[in-house]
Amino acid sequence: MTQRVVAGGTTSRQLSESDRETALDLLEHGLREVPVYRWLIGDDAPVEAYRWYGEILFVEYLHGLHGVFDEQGELIALIAVSATTDEAGRIDEDLKARTRHQVQAIDGFVHRFTELQRKSEEAQVAERPIRVIFALVRPEHRRGGTLAGLVDPVIQRGRRERLPVTASTSDPQLSELYARKWNALVRAEFTLTDGPTVWVQRVDPPA
Repeated sequence: MTQRVVAGGTTSRQLSESDRETALDLLEHGLREVPVYRWLIGDDAPVEAYRWYGEILFVEYLHGLHGVFDEQGELIALIAVSATTDEAGRIDEDLKARTRHQVQAIDGFVHRFTELQRKSEEAQVAERPIRVIFALVRPEHRRGGTLAGLVDPVIQRGRRERLPVTASTSDPQLSELYARKWNALVRAEFTLTDGPTVWVQRVDPPA
């Protein structure tokens, strides 16, 4: 498992199953900041609901999870990346049971999840893309190049493999950053019922 220095003594590497709990600590707080996840799970949802959904994402995208660790070894940021050929991780029986509980306990979750899936599928902007599923950085480590250290390799991979890179975000500032720094232009958008607008952006490989 390769490591590389990102900035200020931090290191980046692919996550493994042994990183689950520390990743969930970050996901639990980070997802609550993201408008689309806050809409999906609920502003007032308890900690365990956000931690559960973070675990679903961790398992599904483990093959494409990369994290940034500070000098003390604390996880300060992570990105989930998925290509068309990647196989999603499979949840175990325990997580299946907790999922059945949460989708019933969170009022309106199934309806909102179905809407998000449908509108996301309708807003596809590329064939066989490399997708940035999400990117989270702890607040105290923002504006220091941490996010760029995670996204830059994805853009470089797209160039090497001559594949488009796509990213969806419900954060207008992040949308502007994607466009300004990586020329990831908005190619589609949709607004969720009583919820945020989601911008779907794409970086094309060199001609």
